[in-house]
Parts: sequence; C-alpha cells; structure tokens
Amino acid sequence: MLRMIIAMGLTRWRYIGMWASVLLTVASIAVLAINGLSLGLDFTGGILLEFRIQTLKEAHELNALLSAPLAGAVELHGAGVPGEWLIKLPPHELPWAAEDLATMLGQQLALPVELLRTTIVGPQVGAELFQQGMLAVLVASLAISAYLAVRFEWRQAIGILVSVLHDGLVALGLLALFNIEFDLNVIAGLMAVIGYSLNDSIVISDRLRDLLGSRTQMGIHQCSDVAIKATFSRTMITSGTTLFTVGALLLFGGDALFGFSFTLFAGILVGTISSITVASTVQELLGLSPQAYQKKEEELVEAA
Repeated sequence: MLRMIIAMGLTRWRYIGMWASVLLTVASIAVLAINGLSLGLDFTGGILLEFRIQTLKEAHELNALLSAPLAGAVELHGAGVPGEWLIKLPPHELPWAAEDLATMLGQQLALPVELLRTTIVGPQVGAELFQQGMLAVLVASLAISAYLAVRFEWRQAIGILVSVLHDGLVALGLLALFNIEFDLNVIAGLMAVIGYSLNDSIVISDRLRDLLGSRTQMGIHQCSDVAIKATFSRTMITSGTTLFTVGALLLFGGDALFGFSFTLFAGILVGTISSITVASTVQELLGLSPQAYQKKEEELVEAA
C-alpha cells in the first residue's frame, strides 16, 4: 500500500512538472517572438578590435572612465585572457582609425593601450556562418531522430524528441530574455545541451524498455516511476558534477565564454528535469504500455 502511495505521488509530480514545462515552453516562444535573439558579430558582420590593456579593473570600471567622444560610441569587453580587451562595432561604424582609437583610449584611461589586431566580418560571411550553424543543429537533430527510431518504440522516441526540443526552446528563450549575444559559442553550447539532454532521457528510457519487456504485471505509470527511481541517483550525480563545473566556468570564464557557459548551465538544469517530467510523461499520454514491447518479443519468438 505504501509503495502504491509513493508511486502515485511520483506520477502526480511528473504530470505537474510536465504542465509546468508546457507553460515554460510557451513563455520561451513568446519571449523569442517579442525580443528575438541578439545576434552577435559572427552572424551580423562588423568590426572587432582587440587591445592589450594591463589593468586589474573590470570592464564596467573601464567603461565608466570613458568620456566624450568615446563614451557611448564604444564599449570595452573582456576577451577571456588577462590584459586583453575587445570592442565590437557594427559594419562601417568605426569613426576613427584603429590606431587613433587606441591612442584616445590610452589618454582617457590613463593606461598604456596597444592595438593587437583588427578583424572585419562582412555581412555575407556572417549570414553564411549563421546558415552553417543552423545546418549543424538540423543535421544533429535528424541523426538523433534516426537513432531513436531504431532503438525505441515510436512513442518512447517521440517522448525523448519532445524533451530535447523543450530543452532547446527554453535555452533560447532565456538567451532572448536576458539579451545574451547569440554567436558561434552559443551554438556550440546548444549542441552540447541537446546531447546531454538526450543522454539523460535515453538512460531512463532504456531502463523503462527493459521493464516493459519483462512481462511485468505493473502498469505503465508504475514502470515509469520504477525506471526513474532506478536511475535517479546516477542522473543527480552526473548532472550535479557537470553543473558544478559549468557553474565555475559561468562565474569565472569571463565575457568571452559567458554565452556558452550560460547556455550550457541553463540547458543541463532544464534537461535534467525534463528527462523525468517530459520524456516519460509524453510517452504515457501517447498510449505506451507493457504490451507494446511484449508483442515485439512474441513476434520475434514466432519468427524464430
């Protein structure tokens, strides 16, 4: 009796979590539609200036020291390497020569400023990078779909795909909400999120598949709860250690890696929850039952 109460409690919380995920997904789509993604220089094209400024000050402290005509026209960002700083400008919006800008920065900051390099990314190159990045995500998604179609019963495969789609949409929604620059690093983070979310969902689904094919007398809800409990400690340990590492990167990685680490942190956190609440629940709503795998086994026995 106690086991039935515990099982019913876990099922109830899984369904509450699924509907919360639905609301979160709708909110993410709304934020994306309203705010849109803040495309970075990689995709829009522009001018990237790199300087060496030996100082212990933070970016906001240096920018506060700038006065006219630089104040408001340029903004310094950390390059992720101590002593190196970036200025990003839209195409054709550099009102001074790069060397003159370095001189003006040195005068206003009262620090030696050395121009390291100037990089110009054309709009056509930016558009091509965006297309290639989206193509990479599409190819990865198709490969995942093909793998799931072979490995699992179709209702399980759809549940996992919905979970992965949910994680990607929520991560994009958070990027749009906080106006975080969307660049190639963020795409790398998104692809890592897809892979990590898929891994958690597959571990639970593998355990569930074994239970469903074992001629169990339990119903689908009980089987899902048993599979989640059996893999829960493994999921928490792997997710916890990964989040700890990514959290350190988020806090101390600097501006250059902020978008990547934020995407990874948010995606892993949401993906860990959705592998329990979304993937397992969607397949139940689609009518998955122990008979789905038991029929397959009977067909294989008859064929043999």
